Formats: sequence, structure tokens, C-alpha cells
Amino acid sequence: MSASRVSATVDALFDMVVSGRAPVGEALPAEAALARTLDVSRLTLREAVRVLTGRGVLRPVHGRGTFVNPPGRWTDLGSIVALRSRTSSWSEIAGQLVEIRRMIEVGSAGLAAERRSRTDVDRLGRDLEDFRAHHEAGEAERATTADLDFHDHILQAAGNPFLFTVYEPLRGLLERGRAETSASSEVRERAMGHHRAILDAIAAGDPRAAERAMSAHMDQTARDAVARADAG
Repeated sequence: MSASRVSATVDALFDMVVSGRAPVGEALPAEAALARTLDVSRLTLREAVRVLTGRGVLRPVHGRGTFVNPPGRWTDLGSIVALRSRTSSWSEIAGQLVEIRRMIEVGSAGLAAERRSRTDVDRLGRDLEDFRAHHEAGEAERATTADLDFHDHILQAAGNPFLFTVYEPLRGLLERGRAETSASSEVRERAMGHHRAILDAIAAGDPRAAERAMSAHMDQTARDAVARADAG
């Protein structure tokens, strides 16, 4: 049983769910029949079901079969985005994801300004320097990494151990989206300006200024994300 085969089966089974061929609230076909339909072994199918169960998409019920959960019970952000993309434009989805970021990151910036240490400020300064150096060298991928590091380190400076658990589901999506928007030198320039304002407010220990600066950054991020989606 190869990992690629399992991954392909997960995708095929998930497509059955989002397309409605495996309706919400109903049980999947019997294992043997479903394995034949997907042209995989029953062992591979079981592993794919296990993966989607872990995402909250499926729910095994002892003695009755495996049922499709309503999307409100799904726990995997990527799966929810994939479903939403069937009925919503990417610009709408991108805007909604930035709304979630705003809820988390604006407050985190304020906490970071209250609780930051000298080490936190220095580390954020190095992230910004790395961002600029890679930007000027035309290294978009490495600039994106420095950009993400800056935001991660603000969460750390906020001093709340639960923040990363809340934020982590967003990170993979952000990394893919940021790589696309950050391919534009103009987007990188704007982001660096916002990072500087955020860093200055955190270094000054001014929570309200940090929140305003992060909010402005989220406004710009939303505009960039929607523009990228519309262009695509």
C-alpha cells in the first residue's frame, strides 16, 4: 500500500462527498463495492476512510457503516475550502480567510506589544531584514518564508501558548497563497512597509498602535488576495 495510492484514494473519495455522489447524512456504499468502484484494495480504502474520518468528513458507526458528516462537523480547513470552492469564488473565500487572520493577528499584535521581550523585538527585526534582503535579491520564495516567520514570531511574542494551535490550520493555506501574492515585487514592498509599522509599535510597547498597524496590514492583504484571485 503506497502513500501516493492512499492519497489518490482520499482525493477520489472526497470528490464523491463534495460532488454529492456520497450524500451528507448517508452511509458510504459497502466496503467491497466501494473498493471496486475506486479500483483499490480494501486495505487502501480503509486507510483513506481513516484519513477522512480524522478530518471530520466521515463518521464510522459500529455495525451500520461509515456516514458522511455535514460540513459543519468537518475539522480540516483545507477540506472546507475545497467544498466552498464549488459554490463560491476564490476572491470570496480569500476574503473570508483574511477575516479569520484579522481576528487572530490583530489581537496578537496588541498582546505582543504588551509582553514582548528584547529578544522578541530583535528577532522580528531580523525577520524584516531577511525579508528586505531576499526581496532586493529577487528571491520571492525566501522572502515569503521571512514574511511568514515575522507573523509566527508575533504570535510567539504574544505569550499565549494556545495561539499556535488555533492558527496552525491556516498556516498551510497561507503559505500557498502568500507564495503566489509575494511573487509580485509591489506586494512585497507593501508588506514590508506594514511590517515596519507593526514592528515599530511592538518595540515601542504600544498595543493600540500595534493593533492598528496589523489591521492596516490585513486590509492590504485582503486587497492583494482578492486581486490575485480575480486575476487568476
